[in-house]
Amino acid sequence: MLWLCLHFVRLPIESLSGAETAEHPLVISHANAVMQANAPAIQAGIRPGMAIAAARAISDGLRECDYCGDREARMLEQLATWAVQFTSRVSLQPPRALLLEIGASLAYFDGLESLRQGLRNSLANIGHQATAAIAPTPTAAWLLARQDDTAPVITRAELGERLARIPVAALDLEPARQNAIHGLGCTTLGDLRAIPADGLAKRLGRHLLATLQRAHGERADPRVDWQPPPRFQARIELPAETTHSDRLRPGFEHLLGVLCGQLRYREAGVTRILCELHHPSHSPTRLRVGMSRPGRDPHHLGMLLDQQLEQCRLTTGVIALTLKADTFHALAPAPRDLLDDGQQATPDDAWHQLIDNLSNRLGPDRVRALAVDDEHRPERAWRFTDPGRNRANDPPALPPRPAWLLGQPVRLISRGGQPHHHGPLILEHGPERIESGWWDGQDVSRDYYQAITPAGERLWVFRERRGERRWYLHGLFA
Repeated sequence: MLWLCLHFVRLPIESLSGAETAEHPLVISHANAVMQANAPAIQAGIRPGMAIAAARAISDGLRECDYCGDREARMLEQLATWAVQFTSRVSLQPPRALLLEIGASLAYFDGLESLRQGLRNSLANIGHQATAAIAPTPTAAWLLARQDDTAPVITRAELGERLARIPVAALDLEPARQNAIHGLGCTTLGDLRAIPADGLAKRLGRHLLATLQRAHGERADPRVDWQPPPRFQARIELPAETTHSDRLRPGFEHLLGVLCGQLRYREAGVTRILCELHHPSHSPTRLRVGMSRPGRDPHHLGMLLDQQLEQCRLTTGVIALTLKADTFHALAPAPRDLLDDGQQATPDDAWHQLIDNLSNRLGPDRVRALAVDDEHRPERAWRFTDPGRNRANDPPALPPRPAWLLGQPVRLISRGGQPHHHGPLILEHGPERIESGWWDGQDVSRDYYQAITPAGERLWVFRERRGERRWYLHGLFA
């Protein structure tokens, strides 16, 4: 097996939508000290560990967000849901790391470097950064990632030498245990490994010994695989209340990336998503996005969501975003689908995108297609349907029909039994007898003809077979 650890060093600040790339100084605070700062805050001279009072003195416009462990934990779970597109074995390593067993994925992704590149690109698309370390054991990959050591360790033969150079601080032990280790004169994992196992366990505890043994592959290191929920629902908070739609887009890019990662894992797509804009004092604003066929392209979904945002007038500030998708539709797997969903567009793809754009701009009830029904009465032989449905159905084999069917048949003048419309009509073809509808109370009994006017117009007319046997115009041929 081969394990890849993603260590999200900036997760506390990345768990707030757009905080990392915001133009104003922003910090995550904990215990009256700066825990993390975004780029503008760092440029102003604010550093992690600095007292909040000192940071305020440096920057008058500083924005502060309290650290929230629950928010960070939710973000780590969302990233685990995103990561399952690369391997089915993803494990949480709280508080800020994920472990991916990638040995079985290398052939699919054409090797290790291709897989790493795919991970980096996909992470960047959802607005995250991580240190990626690779080792034969999950604990070793985690230790290397904490030290920002990204050179892959492929075999166990080279594992011991690489681990020996890692500082003891990478173990993330409590201060008392760290002091005890330094009291023994140990500064690296190699120093700890030089102590006999029994002596190490007696002095520093069996848990530390077990950790070192798991890292070197000398002890089993089982992990619990993350299972994405059957229905998708993810939330991301904003660093500050806003009424600007542009400031919502980074959050939705993250949420859509997580959703599409889960869809690729399940080889599925969606036709409907629900987006909620949460406000501090009243119920959420809901944006519904629909597609004419199942899909999982985050760029296309993002474009449709942008259209909804453009039509939404935000009169109250937004503090958080939620994305929901309840129904997944199975899709046929495509080659290299996990790395590249953007395959060459086809005319059919363009047609569906046009329908999606029109439906989202005008409303789903205002975009309709026509479908042929198995019915002989012309006025009932068609119906409205959702675009894209029944497009492949062939109409029944019938004599020629006019391109323009009137909403209601128009009564014609008849002289001596001959119909007139701008003059006497010449009946070219017919009759075509249609008798139908006795079962629903709308029965008809007609003889249809193709007729020509003196001016050369081609008409579709019929004569009743009952009662006064009047003539009617029902359609015009092109």
